Amino acid sequence: MENILYTINLVLHILAAVACAAAPFYQLRMVNERGRHGRAIIYSYDQSIERILSLQPRLCFAFIVVLIATGFAFPVIYYAFHGHWREVSQLALAAFTVKSLLVFGGFGIVLYGLYAIDPKIQALFAQIKPDAPPPPELLDEFWAWRIKRKKFCKVCFALAVAILVITPILRFY
Repeated sequence: MENILYTINLVLHILAAVACAAAPFYQLRMVNERGRHGRAIIYSYDQSIERILSLQPRLCFAFIVVLIATGFAFPVIYYAFHGHWREVSQLALAAFTVKSLLVFGGFGIVLYGLYAIDPKIQALFAQIKPDAPPPPELLDEFWAWRIKRKKFCKVCFALAVAILVITPILRFY
């Protein structure tokens, strides 16, 4: 039974990690592709991008919650079947600490994106009309917030890669 629970937990953990790491990767690809078209608003294209980029952090939020829950479930499963915590090396404890800090850092970035950056971008985009060019000051502010979102997306991607690199240490050391 322990192996079944461990396997189910591992599958959920891996799926959430892949989904969470893939999101900023594809978001960066999307915004880099959009950047090739310049600063002019291409309304239907930008509207589509904003719908995707507005939803993705909400999905990441859910994936991070699953990562945290399944990450802490690994030692709990062991404890439930063995009656004590598994002995781990100092390297594994250090990796766990670093991974936890990276996960909670990513969690903070996603929350900031959800509650600070995205509402501002969506409010600015709502002022843009499909049949009229936006005022230059609105366009400048809109692109400034998009650039800020892109920078945070790069940080999230780096955090995701670092977490994926650190994770095997927890299993094998």
